[in-house]
Amino acid sequence: MIQTMVTRLADRLHQDGSDIEGWLRLVRAYMVLGDRDKALAAVGDARRALASEPEKLRKIEELVKGLGIEG
Repeated sequence: MIQTMVTRLADRLHQDGSDIEGWLRLVRAYMVLGDRDKALAAVGDARRALASEPEKLRKIEELVKGLGIEG
C-alpha cells in the first residue's frame, strides 16, 4: 500500500515537477523504504524539474545534506 502511494507520487511529479513539497516527500519516502538509489534518482529529477527555481533547489539541497545521501 505504501509503495503504491509512493509510486503515484512519483508519477504525479514526473508529469508536473513544480511541487517542491512533493519532491521532498518522495525523497524521504524512498529513504524510509530503504531505497537510496531511487532517492538519489528522485533528487536528480527534482534538480532538473526545478532548475529555474533557486529557492526550491535550495530546499532539495538542504534535504540531501540532512539525509547525508550525497557528498
